[in-house]
Amino acid sequence: MERRANHDVLTGLPNRRYFIESLEKRIMRCQRYGDNTALLFLDVDDLKLINDAHGHVAGDILLTHLAEILKENIRGCDMVARIGGDEFALLLDNLDADQVESKILSLIDRIKTANLVHEGQALKIGAAIGYSFVGPTDTVAALMSRADEAMYQSKKDGA
Repeated sequence: MERRANHDVLTGLPNRRYFIESLEKRIMRCQRYGDNTALLFLDVDDLKLINDAHGHVAGDILLTHLAEILKENIRGCDMVARIGGDEFALLLDNLDADQVESKILSLIDRIKTANLVHEGQALKIGAAIGYSFVGPTDTVAALMSRADEAMYQSKKDGA
């Protein structure tokens, strides 16, 4: 019951509720001990177009495949969650800005080069990722808002 309440049925990743609880704990830890945590927001490009052109099963396969890519490319101390239909969030601990930006470029490359085929047709995956570091006076809402704004800026910039 607890797993079903805390995890996304499709991807098996933690869901938004569980993620927010974890984020609250990370913020408190960062503020108390000076730890460094980055919150990344990822938004899948054109999921609606894939659903419309290939059906929702193809969209679900894409989301499941993306979840696997993300899980395989984070450390054990990090976290990835599905927080909305086509939105994912990651918590990365103890990385500086250069390391976070390098991780983002690596993730984007792995996502873009993913070999995903559905009913004989290649499905291209793209995503925009933005991030923000936990600040000394952050709230969950403030941190999520900054990461969300950074993600939309990344999408706007075509990065």
